[in-house]
Amino acid sequence: MDAGGSKSAAPGLRSGEVAEIIHCSGRRVRLRRLRPEDRPLLQEFFAQIDSYDLQMRFFAGLRSVPPALLDFLMQVDCEQRMVLAIDDRSRGQGQILALAHAHAHPRGETAEIALLVRSDLKGIGFGSLLLDRLIRHCRNHGVARLEADVLRQNARMLRLARKYGFRKQTAEGGTVRLALELTSAAA
Repeated sequence: MDAGGSKSAAPGLRSGEVAEIIHCSGRRVRLRRLRPEDRPLLQEFFAQIDSYDLQMRFFAGLRSVPPALLDFLMQVDCEQRMVLAIDDRSRGQGQILALAHAHAHPRGETAEIALLVRSDLKGIGFGSLLLDRLIRHCRNHGVARLEADVLRQNARMLRLARKYGFRKQTAEGGTVRLALELTSAAA
């Protein structure tokens, strides 16, 4: 919103709530936006992520996600931050299986992204599904460029990003900055 209370014309991550039922590797799952009431599901999701995968995602040696980080991850703003979740409701209350974050920079032309798939479910297509949806959503909402910082030893994420056309921009220390141009000329 601008100072006058009307929607800003700047690109960003605006979108209504939509859930999509998907069949992935023999599982019927739901792809949707994360909601504030998902906090207990998110806590349970992180409890099932091993410390190596937490390090690959957060660049720190965590055994669990501290409450302050969980609070930050739960901050979803339809203009600048979007979190997609793959969940499985086949077992009662449900569980989050994978997450994807996109955080648009203030002017909205660039968004930083990150993915995390539950440790016991890697390699079955959830990361590809989430990255595909993030790319489409961001492109459809005027984001011109996606960026991701990835640890050099995160071979799985580097392969996935390369598959979708991300290019290495910089490499400092143990981190690689990847970028994907979403403009029609580059797409």
